[in-house]
Amino acid sequence: MGLSESDPASIRRELAGIEESLAGTGTLHIPQMDNGLFAATSGQGQNHASGYQNAWLRDNVMVAYSHWRCGDSDSALRTVRSLEEFLMKQQRRMRAIIDRPEEKEDVRNRPHVRFEARTLSELPQPWSHAQNDALGGAMWLRFRMANAQGSTVTPDEAELFGTMARYFGAIQYWEDRDSGPWEEERKVNSSSVGTVVAALSGLKEYGRRSGSFAVVTETEIDSWIQEGRNTLKRQLPFESPPGRRTDAAVLLLLHPLEIVKEKRMAHRIVSLVRARLEGEHGIRRYLGDSYFCQDYDEWFPPEEQTADFSNAIEVRNEFLRPGCEAQWCLFDPILSSIYGARFRQDPKEPQHLQRQVRYLNRSLGQLTAEGKCPELYYLKGTEWIPNDHTPLAWTQANLRVALHDLKTNLDCVCR
Repeated sequence: MGLSESDPASIRRELAGIEESLAGTGTLHIPQMDNGLFAATSGQGQNHASGYQNAWLRDNVMVAYSHWRCGDSDSALRTVRSLEEFLMKQQRRMRAIIDRPEEKEDVRNRPHVRFEARTLSELPQPWSHAQNDALGGAMWLRFRMANAQGSTVTPDEAELFGTMARYFGAIQYWEDRDSGPWEEERKVNSSSVGTVVAALSGLKEYGRRSGSFAVVTETEIDSWIQEGRNTLKRQLPFESPPGRRTDAAVLLLLHPLEIVKEKRMAHRIVSLVRARLEGEHGIRRYLGDSYFCQDYDEWFPPEEQTADFSNAIEVRNEFLRPGCEAQWCLFDPILSSIYGARFRQDPKEPQHLQRQVRYLNRSLGQLTAEGKCPELYYLKGTEWIPNDHTPLAWTQANLRVALHDLKTNLDCVCR
């Protein structure tokens, strides 16, 4: 399944057929629970050892964003409401750390980012809850929706996000060591800092429009935003130098967060990912990533494969054979959307549309024989196969947005 990289009119006709095929296989269908939330994957039972039947803040934000971006605002808002309900229960943790910032060093004190999907209750297992990008993502999406639609937030929402902003200030997020989107060892991550910058920028825009900043002031918000931008200026295009340089997580600052505006920096970020991380079957998260390295299911039993390795990453890393990092399916649709945005900004540059199509084709090529979106491909013996986290909701969401973005561009070109 794929699109020919020919003229836009032909691609548009082919795209209609591909969308029909994907609808037939249910590729983009992500079951939504009654409370509006999504499990990380719909392919596993309630007691599966992986834990992917639970809800992550980050994954739900990305799925809700895809629904909103593709015109289903009602579904997105249902998800946001449940995320807020959970986060309101976490305000006690935020306020405790605001009062005593040193408490942040024990991740058990941090606001939780992974929870039981159906009841919104905390999970008893230890987890790397120091994830500023997950919290920031929830704030970013709410204000992205409110500001785009000219709508207002409720007093309870305003208090929640005001408290969250003060929490980010208290922990000094711009130099806070968190576990980032990959939930691993703690360091100062550009992807986390940039997500919080995007969230605070959305809060500032909303406050100016509505005339209210809740429990914070515009001066405080400006100060916190500037601190974050200073960190990004020092670290980008890298994730956490000098230890972690090229990391596909930084792509999120281009899409969907759109926080990197300078063209040269955006080009460097994309080019580094393509040069260093792109593989035949997907895109590596970073060089040296041992999660689902070669023959991963032989080295770790099911209950350990997705365990919290944030304090024992060096043990897992010992199993990685050089060049055998897993190749993920999240990033090709992100790159497709990034090139799609470039084409909308400069439609006289046809290579942007060509690359938009190329990375969408790569994403379509990663689908299983049943038309499912995997989390990743890993090396099993001599064969690259998808792991069991299939379909992964985050991959489905990214593919849905990439298809929407290409269709939007083709509709404009073919008028």
